[in-house]
Amino acid sequence: MPCLTSLTLLFTLAAGCIAQSINELLSGVPELSNFTSLALTDPGFIATLSGASNITILAPNNQALKAVPAYITDHADHVRALLDYHVLNGTYRSGDFGDEPKFWPTLLTHPHFVNLTVGEKQVVKAARMGDHGTVYSGLDRPAMVSRADMNFNGGLVHIIDSALVLPANVSTTAISSNLTAVAGALVTSNLAHTVNALSGITIFAPSNGAFQAIGNLVGRLSPEELASILNYHVVPVRAFTVDLTNNQKLETAQGGEITVRTSNGDVYVNGAKVITTNIITNNGVIHIIDGVLNPNATDDEPDTGASTQAPAFPSATGSSDVPFTSGVPTPTASGIATSSPTSGTGGQPNAAASITGSAVIAVIGAVLALAASMVV
Repeated sequence: MPCLTSLTLLFTLAAGCIAQSINELLSGVPELSNFTSLALTDPGFIATLSGASNITILAPNNQALKAVPAYITDHADHVRALLDYHVLNGTYRSGDFGDEPKFWPTLLTHPHFVNLTVGEKQVVKAARMGDHGTVYSGLDRPAMVSRADMNFNGGLVHIIDSALVLPANVSTTAISSNLTAVAGALVTSNLAHTVNALSGITIFAPSNGAFQAIGNLVGRLSPEELASILNYHVVPVRAFTVDLTNNQKLETAQGGEITVRTSNGDVYVNGAKVITTNIITNNGVIHIIDGVLNPNATDDEPDTGASTQAPAFPSATGSSDVPFTSGVPTPTASGIATSSPTSGTGGQPNAAASITGSAVIAVIGAVLALAASMVV
């Protein structure tokens, strides 16, 4: 009987720890006092958490939230969007972070940051880096889990060392990712507004070096020809790398097909290699490739044994200049903006639209990259 009594007491105490409310948990963790204060500004958010089950909260520590600009915290809808993006729809423990990326749905629904097809959820990318789980948000910004698996009656809390960045549109994300040739080419071809407004897409975005490799050709292209080439890089479904398979055919916005191939862990699209993967945007995902795809060379195949791939355009020669970048801002070291955000399509910071109107305004739009894209 004493053993039974002891076990009963043990389970009662354990259940009591697990059954604490989210308010009790947050109030008992001093390094989350700033997050708690921010959350309390939105009673609806607290009510959502209190009534939720099977959720995971990614709670930025006090130092992380100090970097959030005032023009976010001064706007209730921006605060709510930021808070919602830090809540995962599902319970994900520290052991669920793995070497391969996973994509976990969030509660974010604000239309400025979620322009997806019906039924799709805005996500974060999760992976293990060394001994720590790491979460990647908009603009591929990482946040490391510093303290994991804190239980409350609705799920889990992980403390992270950076606030997540709300997903930005394609143009802003391209500039932040040093895809300045893509950003400029979208403006030159009059596609910036169209691509930023599409829902649920994948873009295989050529690097600046890829455009340099066909530098002798780009100046000869009409806006219509350039638009055809760019549309051949856009797939009208959201496809993360986990969705890509060997010899997969994908129809593009241009109308032609591209072929996905995999070899020794690498992914290729036609003859181009994917060199950076799974950059989350408000309307889908960007994968960076090392070559410009040619819609007239759909049978182009990669040389998987080569360190670099030959251009898909036979007459191409390289250029020392990166084309289409005149007036396009370059990524900043910090990405922290001190000015209030400008609006583009759907109220999203629209660097490409800004470039069209004024280079100065475009610089402001791009500088929003890190913190400002958390909001606008």
